[in-house]
Amino acid sequence: MDDLLMKLVSAAITGGLIALVGYASVARRRRQAARAEAAGTVTEDPTQALLRRAEEADRDRDELAAQGRLPEALDHAREAADLWTALTQARIGRFQGDRQAALRRLEELRSRAGSA
Repeated sequence: MDDLLMKLVSAAITGGLIALVGYASVARRRRQAARAEAAGTVTEDPTQALLRRAEEADRDRDELAAQGRLPEALDHAREAADLWTALTQARIGRFQGDRQAALRRLEELRSRAGSA
């Protein structure tokens, strides 16, 4: 009977140690994943920043043009066209349609400003 009790205690201790090591391992992986995620947000892909700026310039251009503030809208239209051009050079084969739209919008605003 004592032999059976010793085996049960030994099995319980072994199981507890395995559970403790497993918990520690999972906790360590979670911390590593959190650090990796935090580090990933710090180092942003430069084209993502360009894309965000290009989209902001597009929105600003359209808002200013709708308000009739053509000189300011033209500034944002030029910026948007430049940013979309930089994106097409950074990512060959992508953003061509956006670049063409920005250039078209710039020309439209130039025409409106010239006739105003």
